[in-house]
Amino acid sequence: MMKINKIIRIRLWPALAILFSSVAVADNKQLEDVLDQLSSVSEVFATFTEIKTYSLLNEKIKLSGQLEYIAPDTLIKKTTQPEAEYLKVTGDTLIVKKTEGEEQQLLLSNYPLIEVFVEAYRGVLSGNLRKLEQYYAVEFVDTLPSGQQENKLKWVIKLTPTDEEVLEYIQTIIIDGAGETINKVTTLESGGDKIVLTIKNPVTKK
Repeated sequence: MMKINKIIRIRLWPALAILFSSVAVADNKQLEDVLDQLSSVSEVFATFTEIKTYSLLNEKIKLSGQLEYIAPDTLIKKTTQPEAEYLKVTGDTLIVKKTEGEEQQLLLSNYPLIEVFVEAYRGVLSGNLRKLEQYYAVEFVDTLPSGQQENKLKWVIKLTPTDEEVLEYIQTIIIDGAGETINKVTTLESGGDKIVLTIKNPVTKK
C-alpha cells in the first residue's frame, strides 16, 4: 500500500504543479490585459466621494469633489466638500492648497508614506506594473462579467505594501474597476480605519 501511495504521489505532484502553474499564468495574463487597457487612456475626468471610517471612534468623514488624471504621472484631486482643498502631483512634485492659505510645494520623495499611496493610483491608472511592484505585492483577485458596462470586464487588483514601515500604516489597497475605468479604491489601514473612494461619472480620453 505504501508503495502504491508513493507511486500516486510521484505521478500526482507533477500534474498539480502544471495545473497551478497554468492558473498563475492565467492570472498574470488577465492582469496584463487590464493594465494594457488602463495604459491606453491619456486623460480621466471624474467626480468622487470619499468616506473615512474610524474604527475606534465609530465616526465617519465624507469628502466629495473632482479627480483628474493626465498621463503619464499627473494626478489632481479637488475637494469641494466639506472644505475646499487642491492637491496636484506631477512627477516628484506635490502641490497642496487650502481655501485660506498659501500654496505649498513639496517633494513627494521626502514623504514616503504619501509617495507609496500616490503610486498606487498612478501605477494602476498608467498600467505600469513595474512601478507598482516597486512598492507593492500585486495580486489580481478576480475578473467577472459586468452587467452594467457592456463588453467590459469587472476586475479587482489588490496591493499589499512590501515596506515594513509602510505596513505599519497601510495594510492593503483594493482597487475595483471595469475595462479601462477605476470605480472604487478601498484603503484598509493597519489600525483598523478604512477609506473608501468611489469614482463617479468618469470621462476618458485616449
